Amino acid sequence: MTVPPDEHLPARLRAQAFIRQGEERMGRAWFRSMTRFLDRVRPAVRQGGGVDPARVSDHEAFWTEQVDVEVMPVVSGILTEAWRRVRPGPPEGDAWVSDYLNAAGNRMRGIPDEVYGLIVAEVERGIREQQGIPEIAQAVDIVLTASGSDRWPHRARTVARTETLAAVNGGVFRAAQLDAEQRGDPAPFKQWLSTEDKRTRPTHREADRQRTLLMEPFVVGGAALMFPGDPRGPAQEVINCRCSLLPVVLGETIDWTDRQNARGTT
Repeated sequence: MTVPPDEHLPARLRAQAFIRQGEERMGRAWFRSMTRFLDRVRPAVRQGGGVDPARVSDHEAFWTEQVDVEVMPVVSGILTEAWRRVRPGPPEGDAWVSDYLNAAGNRMRGIPDEVYGLIVAEVERGIREQQGIPEIAQAVDIVLTASGSDRWPHRARTVARTETLAAVNGGVFRAAQLDAEQRGDPAPFKQWLSTEDKRTRPTHREADRQRTLLMEPFVVGGAALMFPGDPRGPAQEVINCRCSLLPVVLGETIDWTDRQNARGTT
C-alpha cells in the first residue's frame, strides 16, 4: 500500500523544531539559575562544618531574581513566538499575557522551600541511621550541588517541557481569542488534542478531542484548564503535559485521519 505524501510535513517539522528549541532554552536557563542558587546556599548552610537548613531562606530573594531575570524572559519569548504563529504583532502590554507570566513565575518560586525540605530530610535520615556529622554533611552537599545527582538535571528537563508547552498553548489561546474578536466570531471554540502514545496520562487520553467554547475551561481529570499546561491547574494535570490546543471556528469539523496533525474541514 502506497502511503500518500504528507503535505503538512514541513510545517510539522518546523513546529517540532520550535518546541524542541524552546525546551532546550528553558532547560539551560533553569539549570543555570539553579546552579547559581545552590552555589550561594551551600557555603551558608555548611558554614562552620555543620548543617544549618535555616540559612536557605536567606537566599530566597536571589532565587526570585534568577527566575525573573533569567528564566521568565525565556518563557515570555516562547509565548511570543507561539502568538505570532496565529496573530501578527507582539503581545507586549497585553494584560492577559502579564497575568499568565505572573502565574507561570509563581509556579517556579518555591524552590527554596523545597531545598530546605530536602536538607531537613537528609538530617533526619542521618539521625535515624546514627550517622555522624561528616556523613550527614556529605549527603547535604549532594543535595546542594546542581550536578551532584540526577535530581536537578531531571528537574530541569521537567521544567523545560512543562513551561515550554504551556507557553506555546497559552500563546495560541490568547492569540486565538483576539483573532476571534477581530473577526467578530461570537462563538469561537477550542479542542484538546492529546499526544497519542503510551506516555500520555489516562486523564489526558480521556480529554482527547474534548471541545468547548474558547472562553470556557476544559475539564480534565476533574480540573478546569483553559488550555493544556494551564499554570493555574493542579500539578498532576499540568506537569510534563504534551497536549495541544486546537482553535476551532464555529461549524468546523476536524479530519482525524492524520491523528497527530488534525486538519479542519468545513
